[in-house]
Amino acid sequence: MDTTRLIWIFLGMWAVTYLPRLLPLAALSQVRLPRTVTTWLSYLPASILSALILPGALRGNGAIDVSPSNPSLWALLISFVVALRTRNLILTVVVGGAVMFITRLILL
Repeated sequence: MDTTRLIWIFLGMWAVTYLPRLLPLAALSQVRLPRTVTTWLSYLPASILSALILPGALRGNGAIDVSPSNPSLWALLISFVVALRTRNLILTVVVGGAVMFITRLILL
């Protein structure tokens, strides 16, 4: 593959990842959004993160597993409690990782 083609590929990849982020930001930077829209948008990060994490945490051996022998479920539940009580992201991640490690040692 020649250098020119590789540069065009990188520029294309940059355009399709950067422009969809830039265009709404540029278009809405001067717009004052209503309070209800701002409130609704504030829930998006938690919703998206939950949608990404929950299916993997509930799946065990290719099927839904909500039994006490699912280490991911224990890590999810305990991390959720730590996050609610402390509001500390680093502590939540460390506790979740530690619980996952310990429960895998015990249960698997």
